[in-house]
Amino acid sequence: MSGRAEDLAALDRWVTAAMKRGAIAVLTHRNGDMDTVGSACALARILGPMARACGLHQSTIARAVVKDTGAEFLQFTDGAVWPRQLGGLIIVDAAGPSQPGVDLPDVPKCIIDHHAAGEAFDLGPEDLSIVWEVCSTAEIIQCFAEAHAADRLDDASRQLLLAGIVTDTGRFRHADAHALACASRLSDGASLDFAAFVERMESVELNHSQRVAIAKGLSRVETLAAGKWFLSYTRASTNEGIVARSLISAGADVALVARRAEGETRLSARASRAATKGGVHLGELMQAMVDRSGGEGGGHAGAAGWTGKTDTVDATSGFIALLMASQGDLA
Repeated sequence: MSGRAEDLAALDRWVTAAMKRGAIAVLTHRNGDMDTVGSACALARILGPMARACGLHQSTIARAVVKDTGAEFLQFTDGAVWPRQLGGLIIVDAAGPSQPGVDLPDVPKCIIDHHAAGEAFDLGPEDLSIVWEVCSTAEIIQCFAEAHAADRLDDASRQLLLAGIVTDTGRFRHADAHALACASRLSDGASLDFAAFVERMESVELNHSQRVAIAKGLSRVETLAAGKWFLSYTRASTNEGIVARSLISAGADVALVARRAEGETRLSARASRAATKGGVHLGELMQAMVDRSGGEGGGHAGAAGWTGKTDTVDATSGFIALLMASQGDLA
């Protein structure tokens, strides 16, 4: 049995044991993007009525896809609310303990993610961690369903997982062969008009707060030649991922957006396809930020983030220095 097959078998055993104890909560990370929400909602549907997807936030696109598919997502408003008899907690797309943004219950945990964070969970003998080097967490959930619950991989779950892959690969600009193969199987299995599905996702209009965030972010943009890459960076008070994508659309090779809130600095970075093909790996740079400034960070080549206590000026300078240094390593 291959390593990944062993992981999926271990997940099936963990789920079986957890359900004997009680319900399963499938928890997202606090930023609530499409990959984490889609993975959580799809997995909860696949596991059945004893599982529930939950978290602090849903992005605009995640909320739209959840509504379109009729999926259920419990969004916490006044702190996390757990079932009285909770058999286990599955945390998707959040490799570090602070990423969910809520206090975690003292029950067996299962971590499912596609990139590591600087600060790992403290895992006990009843806990499980599955971290694969793939483009999205949705791919891991899909592989689990295909191997151990194929009859419960319905059209809604397929659409939720496909949306996670589409968004986390930047509309396939950063997709590898595994992501493309997974997307193909999901699309074929649901008999989807794939072009129409993507167009529907892209038609979700920005809400007012997102428009304001983009406008304010663009008004503060600074640019520089970071080695051979054209870097645009700015500050934002919210929706930093959307602001970063806007900078890439405006022509940046690498976009960096800093946010300061509740005593922490959050860096969100995006890279163009040309930059990733040229050797930029934002996930590795954000992991290097952990070595430099503490906190936690990671991601994949074209999109990554870091959170820590240092101020925004120092964090931004540190990222730029690391980007410059990485080109020396590639030379």
